[in-house]
Amino acid sequence: MFDRMTSSTTVPVNRRARFRREADAENDYLARLIAQIPEAVLCFDHSWVITYANAEAIRISRIQPTDIHSKTFWELFPDTLGTELERIYHDVMHTRVSQHVEHFYEPLDIWFEIHILPTDDGVSLYYRDITARKAAEGRRDQAVGQLQQIFDSDADSIVCIDPNWNCTFANRAALSILKTDNLIGENLWERFPSNRHEPFRSNYLAAMERRIPTEFEAYYPAPLDVWFKVSARPYEDGIIVLSSDITDRKGAEFLRDTSIRQLRQVLETTTDAVASIDRNWNFSFLNRRAKELLSPKGELLGKNFWREFPVATQSREILDHLPRAMNEGVAAEFEVFYPDPLNLWLSIQSRPFDDGIVLFFRDVTYRRQANIVLQQQQDLLASIQKTALVATWDIEYATGKVSYGAGSYPVFGHPLADVPDYRAFKKIVLPEYIPLINASIQEGVQTGQMVVRDFQVRAADGRILWLESRGHAVMVDGVPTHLRGLTIDITARKKNEEALVASEARYRVLADLNPQAIWMGAPDGSITYANQNFLDYLGLTMDELRGAGWLTAFHPNDRQRVLETWNHSVAIGEDFDLEARMIRARDGHARWWWVRAQTVRDESGKILHWLGVAIDIDDRKTFAETLQQRQEETERQRAELEAIYENAPIGLSLLDPVELRYLRINDRQAQTIDLPKEKIIGQVITDVTPLPGLKELLQMAVAGQSVRNHLLEGELPTRPGEHRYWNVSYSPVYNVNNKVEAIAAVIMEMTNQKKAEAALIQSEKLAAVGRLASSISHEINNPLEAITNLLYLIDLSRDLPENVRRYVHTAQNELSRVCQIATQTLRFHRQAVRATRVSAEELVDAVLNLYQGRLANSSIKVEATYASPTTVLCFENDIRQVLNNLIANAIDAMRQGGRLLVRAHDAIDYSSQYPQGRSGIRITIADTGHGMSPSVQARLFEPFYTTKDLNGTGLGLWISAGIVLRHQGRLTFRSNQHAIHHGSVFSLFLPSVEEVSIEPQ
Repeated sequence: MFDRMTSSTTVPVNRRARFRREADAENDYLARLIAQIPEAVLCFDHSWVITYANAEAIRISRIQPTDIHSKTFWELFPDTLGTELERIYHDVMHTRVSQHVEHFYEPLDIWFEIHILPTDDGVSLYYRDITARKAAEGRRDQAVGQLQQIFDSDADSIVCIDPNWNCTFANRAALSILKTDNLIGENLWERFPSNRHEPFRSNYLAAMERRIPTEFEAYYPAPLDVWFKVSARPYEDGIIVLSSDITDRKGAEFLRDTSIRQLRQVLETTTDAVASIDRNWNFSFLNRRAKELLSPKGELLGKNFWREFPVATQSREILDHLPRAMNEGVAAEFEVFYPDPLNLWLSIQSRPFDDGIVLFFRDVTYRRQANIVLQQQQDLLASIQKTALVATWDIEYATGKVSYGAGSYPVFGHPLADVPDYRAFKKIVLPEYIPLINASIQEGVQTGQMVVRDFQVRAADGRILWLESRGHAVMVDGVPTHLRGLTIDITARKKNEEALVASEARYRVLADLNPQAIWMGAPDGSITYANQNFLDYLGLTMDELRGAGWLTAFHPNDRQRVLETWNHSVAIGEDFDLEARMIRARDGHARWWWVRAQTVRDESGKILHWLGVAIDIDDRKTFAETLQQRQEETERQRAELEAIYENAPIGLSLLDPVELRYLRINDRQAQTIDLPKEKIIGQVITDVTPLPGLKELLQMAVAGQSVRNHLLEGELPTRPGEHRYWNVSYSPVYNVNNKVEAIAAVIMEMTNQKKAEAALIQSEKLAAVGRLASSISHEINNPLEAITNLLYLIDLSRDLPENVRRYVHTAQNELSRVCQIATQTLRFHRQAVRATRVSAEELVDAVLNLYQGRLANSSIKVEATYASPTTVLCFENDIRQVLNNLIANAIDAMRQGGRLLVRAHDAIDYSSQYPQGRSGIRITIADTGHGMSPSVQARLFEPFYTTKDLNGTGLGLWISAGIVLRHQGRLTFRSNQHAIHHGSVFSLFLPSVEEVSIEPQ
């Protein structure tokens, strides 16, 4: 039983021993891990006795190993008693809540970053030496502060605008010039709406959107009422707007605007991250900060480093240092950038230990960016100084040693290296200004405000330069340590001011000697000057003119009008101009005067004063009505001439004598060319109307020789294939120097006249032929009648052989046909004196009979159908002429044979003129010819338009349409060029009327 008891108790004892060994191993592992941490670890119990300190803590805190477990924290660091650090330590000890603090321990001259962590036995400190970081931040803050002071001491406005047009930075001068207390976060367009106008808008958009630097001068109206010289410069986060108030410079100074943007980004300071990697390159430990930094990769414990961070295999720093630490036990420290998904710059320390390596790393992205920002600010400051020709300086108050900002311009007329201190500076300053400069320095030290001083220096080449310095004293505990500011060259401005003073003195002498009345006013409207001639007329002195005294010089009935007009001009800066009566002092007589005044402004547009004149117009006032009437008459005549020019029935134009380009053209000429005016103006005439001989005629006019009634002919590009004629005249137009300044062109188109002449000749020929045919028909009627009677008598003979009788019958039939043709010929020639009633069949058959020969020779089959016996009242010869034209055109369209279809029937015609309809007959003539194209159809009824070349006059259908219109009828058509169904159909409608009130053709 005892043996069983012994064996049963052995198992728990062995298990506890094993657990103890495992715990000891883990503690040993953690102890070795903590020993490798590059930061200091210090522990003390509830009695503040030091219980643990790692090697780093012993080193930076200068603790002796004998101090551990023997001395309290307060004994080792007595200077912390009574400080905020003591209070924080006690808070953590009592509240058991961790805290974080940065503290400067003066005896060691070290800055510490301390994490105070409560433990079961007391408190643990996790801290590190951040003195180097604090020193870097101090230098950065000092540089930023110096840059801010320089910007604030600059007289120019500096404003940074982001891509959303919001203000991100504004110096003190910007707030002063723009009359506001704050600009940060303000939208440029909303805060200053006049920037939406030109030239502000286009220049800002060019800088922001197209990244083009711009520079301009512009006036910004109320409430600023300032002229600015503006420079807009693009940079990576938007644009920098530098502006100078040049309102008071009177155009005497040309300063270049500069650009600056101050970027200050403050990133959170983070603690170091710790991770351990075993021999298989698997993560075996990560602290909280490591997990935070590497959180984009998720849970990493137990995972392989190279698989989780594959980009590390492409980094030379990582491949050089980590394997050496793992394989050779060589510690290393380096910085590396890891891209997505971390996108961080990391400072990494790799330390070997028994089970692998430990990585201590921290996020140094902020420091990297801060260094870049600092460099950018320094580069930006240098660029500003070089652009604006400014020197920035910092003087040690105690020694007088001068240091200049990077990029400073040598404004002193000497290389900056030749002016290393205040003593050297005084050697180049003219002696009379040294006491003034010393007084300004004392004023700045005593008041702490910025001081401005103008003074003269002698340049290295002997020139005397005017300079302006702006600066302030830097005070530390009430004691001046430095003088900081900037100096600019104002020599040009001073010279302009001196010239202006001399010019004003000369002007006053000339004004007093001038026989005209000359006066001046202040921007507020008060009278400040009148020349002696004006004062003598008014009988007043300058003192009497001041205030409202000048108003007494005017006639009582004009004073209110004069005052209102003057106040209005002063209020809006508009020219003052009116006529009023002023009283002559020597006889009290009121005479009419023309009083005028204009503003004199500086380059920024600010009113400096009003300059006015007064002219006695009493003598010419009586002629005002006559002059007004003459002017109105002249304007009326000008309008009449303009109307005549534009609406003249002939083409008129004006040409440039050098390049022969159109300068002006009236509507008729544009219609002739068949182009809109806007497409003709500015074009060379020979390009628009390339007619043979045109250029030679124009060159004659350019040489001063007029061209009268010259005939030109040819085709225009706008109407190809159409030969046209023009009567042209060209005359030179001379200026006051008797030089040709333009060519006046008069053009009348003669195309229709030429065609009419040809048609008249053809018509006369046809008329002569018609008269001859009528005469012949008349003369052969008697012989025909005799032959007809003889054949009739022969036919009555009983003994006539049968074969001869057949010949006689044939002769009688042919003779009857000859008589019918002669009768029709006479009917065509004779003019009817009154309208007659005739049927469609009678009208059409007479024409078809005339064309029987042509129809037969052309193999044209005629199909005529008359479904209406209705007669209409008309001049039958005129209507036969219409039908003759239609049938002749149909025959011409079927030269290879075809069908001619003629139909006549009763019909009712509806049109816009007769919406209720009207009755009559409709005659339709259709052919199976080739049809007409749309272009031909569009010009079918135009006079002189023909498709028959020399065989046609182009008047047939035009005359036919006129005849039908006079008969109150309608002539319509349709045509088709289809490969199978082709031909044309003309429809003639003649209304049933009781009388025709027109004369026959």
